Amino acid sequence: MASVVYPAPHAQPHGDTSRGTATVARPKSQTGLRSWLTTIDHKRIGIMYGVSAFLFFMLGGFEALLIRVQLARPENTFVDAQRYNELFTMHGTTMVFLALMPMASAFFNYVVPLQIGARDVAFPRLNAFSLWTFVAGAIILNLPVLASLPSTLAYILGQLFGWVPQFTLPFGNFVPDQGWYGYAPLTTPLFSGKEIDFWAFGIQVLGIASLAASFNFIVTIFNMRAPGMTMMRMPIFTWSTLITSILIAMAFPAVTIALVLLSFDRLAGTSFFSPYNLVDGQLIATGGDPLLWQHLFWIFGHPEVYILILPAFGIVSEVIPVFARKPLFGYAVMVYAIAAIAFLGFGVWVHHMFVTGLGPTPDAVFSASTMLIAIPTGVKILNWTATMWGGSLRFSTPMLFAVGLVSQFVIGGLSGVMHAVVPVDSQQNDTYFVVAHFHYVLFGGTVFAIFAGLYYWWPKIFGKVLSERLGKLHFWLTFAGFNLTFFPMHFLGLAGMPRRYWSYGAESGLWFWNIIVSAGALLIAASVWVFLYNVLESHKRDRKAPADPWDGATLEWAIPSPPPVYNFREIPIVTHRDQLWVEKYGPGDHAHGQEDELDVTIAGAKVGGMTVPDEQAGEQAAQRAETLHAEDDAHGIHLPNPSWYPLISSVGLLVLVLGILIDNPHLQVLFLGIPLISLVGAVVMILGFYGWAFEPASDPVHSDAGMGSAH
Repeated sequence: MASVVYPAPHAQPHGDTSRGTATVARPKSQTGLRSWLTTIDHKRIGIMYGVSAFLFFMLGGFEALLIRVQLARPENTFVDAQRYNELFTMHGTTMVFLALMPMASAFFNYVVPLQIGARDVAFPRLNAFSLWTFVAGAIILNLPVLASLPSTLAYILGQLFGWVPQFTLPFGNFVPDQGWYGYAPLTTPLFSGKEIDFWAFGIQVLGIASLAASFNFIVTIFNMRAPGMTMMRMPIFTWSTLITSILIAMAFPAVTIALVLLSFDRLAGTSFFSPYNLVDGQLIATGGDPLLWQHLFWIFGHPEVYILILPAFGIVSEVIPVFARKPLFGYAVMVYAIAAIAFLGFGVWVHHMFVTGLGPTPDAVFSASTMLIAIPTGVKILNWTATMWGGSLRFSTPMLFAVGLVSQFVIGGLSGVMHAVVPVDSQQNDTYFVVAHFHYVLFGGTVFAIFAGLYYWWPKIFGKVLSERLGKLHFWLTFAGFNLTFFPMHFLGLAGMPRRYWSYGAESGLWFWNIIVSAGALLIAASVWVFLYNVLESHKRDRKAPADPWDGATLEWAIPSPPPVYNFREIPIVTHRDQLWVEKYGPGDHAHGQEDELDVTIAGAKVGGMTVPDEQAGEQAAQRAETLHAEDDAHGIHLPNPSWYPLISSVGLLVLVLGILIDNPHLQVLFLGIPLISLVGAVVMILGFYGWAFEPASDPVHSDAGMGSAH
């Protein structure tokens, strides 16, 4: 197996960049906390996204465990109804917006530039800004949770020991309690308090981060691919990143509009979503429509499901061919299927609203579109199965999680197609059957893929190999716990157990399946701790990972593990879809050149042939590569330097929003009718953008130390 290790080059001066109008000195440290706060390296940003997302994944999982403890027996009093509402609201919000989406961003950031042969993303400082803006949004969303910790602690002490400490809360208890979907009129001033403002503004700030990242990856993938890497030679994970980024750019404006209108309802006295408002103690009809919120939210909300699942499909499409030792079956069809899912995803939102009485014509149209979207999804299942058929399968941990996704997502997909039938949907709406379906799609899909990706790319990211023994234990605990938790929910739903209820009667006969579900949730929690133990053990053992431990096919496996900060010493020339396999084994009908002919055929038909470039395209790619290499030889490898300004801009945005939200009379000081805290935040944000705009991209001289490993 060929392996190339590029020496760290000596950076050279490039123009006169010594004069700049930046207002903050450029950071120089390559290690320590400061280097992480100011980094614009896509790899470090990806790691920080991943760590943050995993911490929120554990927080959301802890909230789910509290829910399951409450429902483990009938008429339980572990939590009261109000805290139960808060738990399922923050569980859903945390998992969707703070765990699964940023975990996909972690893979996007780290892997995509490596897969396309780039040295960084198109806009590195915008990339850092999206990270810190995500952190700002997470802080806003969770401030109510932090503020309510004293009352929560008092409640727990009272439940356990019968003793409640006496104290006065500085902000009161205002955790969001309306559900992650934020249905009106529950979110209107008539029925809710300040907690909804934190929820609405937090989601809007997270939307800014997501939009910034999506534009960045769209430009990166279109403009920064290696010479010869045509669109139909891109890895499937890169395709899924591109299409997901387009989905984000098209879907988030809808929920942004909804949240802005909701904020006007709450802060400016308008009435977009509430048919009634309380005016001078009188209940006045104001003409708002709660269904308007549902339309705006689900126009975003159903594409959001595909924003979460398409990256998972991309990860699995990378893992299965490598561990089946065969090129992906039906590459082009797979690409078109991803695009079709994204396109059709904007035409199915009304199936969330079948019980609202829209009428037979909308019900029929959206029932048909919901059935239609199952076709491209089924195509992907067929492609993955055909890729494995006849392959030399290696069931390492990444492959186990990938196959686990395929099997579990089929169950979620089948229950989803059932809900395309309006009478069935009406029967099962707002029952635990829907909870089971949703989790088979997003946990059985996205979470299984996340762990497949972590085990697959962990050696590349950290240069360490995770234990296969612990990895397989992790998988089987997850698989067993997942099915014990969510499959019985189908039975609970069919038995009539409604979702979002904090208790149920002993005479209902629901206790048996609920105790099974709660036991399964504990198994899932145990599996996560096995993964964490695996991570700690692998880093203690100091077992170094080779550059290409899995015999991969894409460009990230051609460079050292972990990659140097500049990724590629020389930009690679791409001539085939599975470029690295071709370099190692030759451009035959299949990539490895080691399997028997029967291993790469199905009923006599070739599986996954290679695309050979025509002579003109090859010459153009070579000329472009020669130009890039000549620039490197003349000027050295140039990477943008670390910068404080993305962090400063995001901190300013955070302070601006908090100034709007904080209504404590001791903290709220107005200047010309505007909260002074918000004015300070706006000034900091503008100064950050100003310094960002005028800061030179790179200093004239860099130290060699900056060109070493990314970690």
